[in-house]
Amino acid sequence: MAKTGFFDAGQGIYLPKDSLTWDDLGSAPYSNWDSWTGWYQNLSTSTTVEFTTDIIDFGSEATVLPLITITTLRDGTTSTAAFLEDDKPSITVEGSNVANMSSGVSSITLTKDTDPYFSTIGKFRYYRFTFNINSGINTAPQGFTGFDITLDTEPQEEIVESFDTSTVDDGSSTTRVVPLRKIYSSVNYVGITPTLTITDDEETAGGGIYVADNYVNSDYVSSDASTEITITTLPLGRFVSANTNSVVSTTITIQLLKPNTGEDVNSTVDLLVKGLPLAAMDIAGNVVRV
Repeated sequence: MAKTGFFDAGQGIYLPKDSLTWDDLGSAPYSNWDSWTGWYQNLSTSTTVEFTTDIIDFGSEATVLPLITITTLRDGTTSTAAFLEDDKPSITVEGSNVANMSSGVSSITLTKDTDPYFSTIGKFRYYRFTFNINSGINTAPQGFTGFDITLDTEPQEEIVESFDTSTVDDGSSTTRVVPLRKIYSSVNYVGITPTLTITDDEETAGGGIYVADNYVNSDYVSSDASTEITITTLPLGRFVSANTNSVVSTTITIQLLKPNTGEDVNSTVDLLVKGLPLAAMDIAGNVVRV
């Protein structure tokens, strides 16, 4: 684990390192033994204190929703939480399929005021988290007392009934964008059930084989040419993509095709959508479901 502080076992708190060096021990307030051994903070300005967890092996590749609770304290107290400045804490979520996360790493950083919303970083087996808060100053240095991390895979779902794709057909694309009621950080499954039949052309062979006219001078046998008939059937549905970039709404893109000719077509469909909900940093700096 990487870190910029130290763990005070007596208080059970991870505190920021000070800027004290050996050269400082020759001047006040470090002029006696008690000061040398008892003074461990020298934070004249509030910098930051950061902690990076060990790599978490989820056991298999999965798209997860990280839910995080951070607990903090100020030095010398048992009940006073840290005072968080604007945009603190910041939490970086990293994912990789490499056990030591040396390559193939995707990440996102959440900050309380500017970028509080989590959006999926993809499907990975290994995850790692870095937490960063303002350190406080000499009178009230502050740090971490614990982290509770849950890699949630419990989906939410919704049913879209009798959606008419012609209502979103602008004529410029073969795909159709369908708005959803719920907001998702990732969409993992879309089931498409067409409920309105369409017409399609089907090519079929003609009648039986017969002796051709003038077979001596041409082919020995011949058959009727193939013909096209119009059939009534249901279209084929295809899930194309999901847009989870907005914290206001989520949309999915689907395509309906005629099964024989492969032509674009409109119909009425029922949709079953499953995916992970949106999560964001709350006022206390914890990442929770929205």
